[in-house]
Amino acid sequence: MNIGFVVSNLNNSVGSTRIWVSDLNDYFTECSIPSVICKNNDQIRSRDILICSKSDAQLAARLKQQFPEKKIGVINLSSAHKPKNIDFVIVGSLEEKDSLSHHENVFLFPLIEKMMQGLELKKHTNKDKLVIGYHGSWTHLSKFENGLQQALEELDEILDIELRIITGNPSFNWKAGRPNIKNVVCKQWNINTICSELKDCDIGIVPNITKIVDEQMLNRTSSEHGLYDTDYIIRFKNKSNAGRSFVFHQLGVPVIADMTPSNFHILGDEACGFLAHSKNGWKKSILKLTDYKSRQRIARNAKREFDRLYNPHAWAKRLYAQIQEI
Repeated sequence: MNIGFVVSNLNNSVGSTRIWVSDLNDYFTECSIPSVICKNNDQIRSRDILICSKSDAQLAARLKQQFPEKKIGVINLSSAHKPKNIDFVIVGSLEEKDSLSHHENVFLFPLIEKMMQGLELKKHTNKDKLVIGYHGSWTHLSKFENGLQQALEELDEILDIELRIITGNPSFNWKAGRPNIKNVVCKQWNINTICSELKDCDIGIVPNITKIVDEQMLNRTSSEHGLYDTDYIIRFKNKSNAGRSFVFHQLGVPVIADMTPSNFHILGDEACGFLAHSKNGWKKSILKLTDYKSRQRIARNAKREFDRLYNPHAWAKRLYAQIQEI
């Protein structure tokens, strides 16, 4: 069975297109699985399996109606699109897989960035300034207020910190969660420079969880129901994933991430990095990485674990086998 990707705008600056179309097509090809990015209707007609990009989800039902014998899938299906009679959905995390479990076939392919594969890892050195890096959508910047903001403000009094924000909208008027520290640098995400910009960071931070203050819920305690005033109350998107952590792992930058479930796969082992939720959790984790030798050791451990768990060819073969079984 051969594969065709259907994408109306092949814009590799968009993560879902870059990873689940361009990169995945390459991974299939490298595994000797016939795969193309369709450029015309003749190529679409000649394919056994059609995979629609996230932005082309509305085409899936139409293609299924036109070609009922073909297997039709959609990448990273959003809540706004609800195509009927599609055969499968491709997601980037177990969180997203469960949220879309009303579809008959939901298959996981992690966000493995091909452009980050095989690069020389960062060599950490002893220096005065500590560059703490963030990359991703500006919509996640408000998540700093869940302890990270306060941790950075306290650390700024004792360390020379640069908080480097790399995002698609660096002019965003960041208010919620913005730490009041001396050195915040916002840069434009650029596909040509992102690797070098991230490798220049000493620590990667990945906030994602939304802070919830619900005194009524916290005050509702019951030993019978296992409810205590020390319980966690967390909120995160159904599409939450470990992709932003993966990029740092691939480049040799140690990571501190929040308690989004997918982050636990690698960062659940503190030899590979740290998970944090509270102010003290973020603060202590950053302090543990002020030593450059610790950063080097932990980053190398995480890279080895990433390579073991996230071989893109193994995941591509698994995905192909799952589609074949439909």
